[in-house]
Amino acid sequence: MNKFFTYLRQQFKTEMCVPLLMVTLFILTSPVWTHAAGNVQVIGVPNGGVTPDAEIDSQGIIHLVYVSGEKNVGEDVYYVKSVDNGKHFSPPIRVNSEAGTAHPGGAYRGPDIAVGKANQVHVVWYVNAYQRKLPKDQWGVFYAHLNASETAFVAARNLNRLPSDNYSLAADGNGKVAVLWTAGKAYMNLSNDGGKTFSSTVTVEKADPCECCATRAYFSTSGNLYFAYRDKAENMRDMYLMTLTDGHEAFSKEKLSATPWKIEGCPMTGTYLTGRFTTQSGKGENLVAGWETKGKIYFAHLSPDGGLRPPGEIKVAEFGKYPVVLTASDGTTLVAWKNGLKLEWRMYDGNGKPKGSLESASVDNSHRPAGVVTMAGDFLLFP
Repeated sequence: MNKFFTYLRQQFKTEMCVPLLMVTLFILTSPVWTHAAGNVQVIGVPNGGVTPDAEIDSQGIIHLVYVSGEKNVGEDVYYVKSVDNGKHFSPPIRVNSEAGTAHPGGAYRGPDIAVGKANQVHVVWYVNAYQRKLPKDQWGVFYAHLNASETAFVAARNLNRLPSDNYSLAADGNGKVAVLWTAGKAYMNLSNDGGKTFSSTVTVEKADPCECCATRAYFSTSGNLYFAYRDKAENMRDMYLMTLTDGHEAFSKEKLSATPWKIEGCPMTGTYLTGRFTTQSGKGENLVAGWETKGKIYFAHLSPDGGLRPPGEIKVAEFGKYPVVLTASDGTTLVAWKNGLKLEWRMYDGNGKPKGSLESASVDNSHRPAGVVTMAGDFLLFP
């Protein structure tokens, strides 16, 4: 493990963790706009929040979750929304039922949000049961959704009641909600009624996940469920995509990364997976994924069956962590990532060719960022 941290420091020329100033006073004003360039805007997360996740619904409303609090008091997961493309946010609503029980956040370990049928908001998050030395059946994957009046989240539920990691969440427009997680193997709990009830745990066969690397799940408009993860078989830490085609019972498996990475021990990397219907002729829904290999940032366009579209794996940056990949309806794709205390990004066209030069903005933490594409095609990043 010491060799691994030495490797990371050599790659990034910085320490893995940066002390954070956590702000507990909720300021109900517009967030700090730290940078704007073309149709890319960087917007500070409200209330000193870290490890955010964001989605935009069919009406153009931005839904954002993040971790905020004081370590001596306890952290919480909060939800806010914006109806004006991030200029202002609603008062925060705590997601976790019991105050002070959220994991402190950091690296990629933050909440995951999804917007499902009738724009219902769903969230899964990490808890601090390990830090509080609670029994292992109180660790688990915690889930809640916003109530019908959008005034509070329903009572949190522990879906699996065992030590687990790398939560991923996806929801579709028909009431399906999928929660994927790892604990030696990859598993899924599926709801067909908007999160009211979940199925018993199902093993995602063929996956041998790297336990401390982020995963990402996504439902396409066609009803397919995708699950991006890093494998660990024989210490080859390559990226794969599992695809559950609508109407089928078993996932198929496709390799995403072309650059091999053999390393003993988990590299604790981020990943990203999303899609959007594109107006480019013959393309249909444009799926995109991003990942890390050997401290470098890569991304690719994917076909509906989970395979790579030409030109395949594209290297974006020599140094970076926690990629976010966003795609607009015309196929334009933004890849963003953290490089120490910088949020960096670069734009690509629908064929994977760079558009313009690398851009960056100084930020106050080195953890996972988030982002959305507005209805107008602008890219909003939350560091």
